[in-house]
Amino acid sequence: MRSRLVLILVSTVSLFTAAPARADDVMIGLRGGYYFDASEPFIGAEFLVRIAHSVYFNPNFEYVFVDDHYYTVNADFHYDFPTRGDSYVWAGMGLGLVAIDPPGSAEQNTDAALNLLFGIGLSRGSVVPYLQAKAIVADNSEFSLGFGLRF
Repeated sequence: MRSRLVLILVSTVSLFTAAPARADDVMIGLRGGYYFDASEPFIGAEFLVRIAHSVYFNPNFEYVFVDDHYYTVNADFHYDFPTRGDSYVWAGMGLGLVAIDPPGSAEQNTDAALNLLFGIGLSRGSVVPYLQAKAIVADNSEFSLGFGLRF
């Protein structure tokens, strides 16, 4: 119970600690993809908030479809590299919490993680489809590849 309270607290604080932004500097998104070490798909949700020129805060949540309850809560930041046209290329890092709750176990395993990410996206009006690779460095490190849509 204590670790869930910590996850909720961290995610709530990260949503409200970003610098105030104009309405056009905030997007929400949905993503899905694959966690390679777990060998299972995931779904997730995110906010994207511009905090400086080309620097974004991206708090997000991902749920992995395994027999255990496996999810991550992340506070990621990324830098958008200058590009021409309607494409975006970014690299970033952030902190996360990885929670794994095996069925039948009274203990939940919660680890702090370092996220390293790289992504590419395309602007299609008010929708941005993107592909992102992420390395999660923790006790049980993981690599994921995700596809998402930001609105």
